[in-house]
Amino acid sequence: MWSFMDKFEVKGHICRKHNCHYCCEETEMLLTKSDTFRISKSVGIPPSDFSFLTKDNYRMLRNKEVNGEKRCFFLDTNGLCTIYDNRPEGCTYYPIIWDMTNHQIFSDDYCPYHKEFVSEIDRIKPNLELFVLKLFGYL
Repeated sequence: MWSFMDKFEVKGHICRKHNCHYCCEETEMLLTKSDTFRISKSVGIPPSDFSFLTKDNYRMLRNKEVNGEKRCFFLDTNGLCTIYDNRPEGCTYYPIIWDMTNHQIFSDDYCPYHKEFVSEIDRIKPNLELFVLKLFGYL
């Protein structure tokens, strides 16, 4: 039996197969209010420790410097997410993203394995659209 998240998140097996965490390096992940609350509660630190407000007043996941590289605040030295079960909603959909300019969904070519995720687009689309609406209030 599948859970709600199993049905609508991008499967991490492609990333694990390639031992890839490229999207966690110099990440620009926006956070919803529920992401911020859930993460803060799960790790026991205030949102200001792991995130910041952008000039447009959106909350964004903070990067930290590790060996001269900027990477997600929650990426450990082995390339694993330390909050995987509570990761931001946007992370559950990536590399499937919504193009705000062209109003379409696609697999982001920033991901070196993005072509392996193309088959996920139709399955992810409804929830990704809801996520974008939560963040911006429009598609």
